[in-house]
Amino acid sequence: MTTKTLIATALIALSAAAVPAFAQSYSHLDPITQGQKTRAEVLADLEIYRASGLAAVDRTEDFALNAGQRAKAQARYAELKASPTYAALVQRYAAKDAKGAATEGVAAR
Repeated sequence: MTTKTLIATALIALSAAAVPAFAQSYSHLDPITQGQKTRAEVLADLEIYRASGLAAVDRTEDFALNAGQRAKAQARYAELKASPTYAALVQRYAAKDAKGAATEGVAAR
C-alpha cells in the first residue's frame, strides 16, 4: 500500500466513526422523535412567530446588531405562546381544517 492509500483509508475509518457521534449530538433536529404537532398547531405557531417580531429579526444576517430586538421578540413570542391567544389560534385553524375536510368529503360524493 502506498502512503496515499493508507492516509485515505485512515480518513475514511475516522469519518465513519464520527458519523454516529455527530448524529447523536444533533438528535434534537429530528422532529418526529419530539412528537408531532397538528397542522393547526404549526400554523398558530407560525402566526405567533410572525406577530412577535421573531420572523423579522431572523431575516437579518447580523445577529450582533439586533441582540436587543431579538431578546424582546423572544420574550414576546414566549408570552404569546403561553397566552390564550395561541390556544384560540389553534382552535381556529383546527376548525378551518375540519370545515375543509368536510367540504372535500361532500365534493367527493
